[in-house]
Amino acid sequence: MNYQIDVKDKILEAKLSEKITFSDLDGFREMISCMVENRSDHNVMDLSDVEFIDSAGLGMLLLARDEISKISSRLTLKSPQGQVQRMFDVARFEQMFDIVSP
Repeated sequence: MNYQIDVKDKILEAKLSEKITFSDLDGFREMISCMVENRSDHNVMDLSDVEFIDSAGLGMLLLARDEISKISSRLTLKSPQGQVQRMFDVARFEQMFDIVSP
């Protein structure tokens, strides 16, 4: 997993790419720490360039949601595609996250 962070108008957007799997846990935690430390009103994870996510990756998104909610901030998942969207459908992520598509 690779990511880039951009902050504009109290919105922190992390653009993720490639895949999100258990092997990405350390980098993912680093990204979440950055989000928490920034204390933005709204955090967005742009998943449009993520090609694959496994069950550990889904769990990491749940961890992110929990950590961000502790600072009374919002988390939105943006533009899941292909296999990622199918995993979200199976896991019923639309019931647990604010998910937006272009």
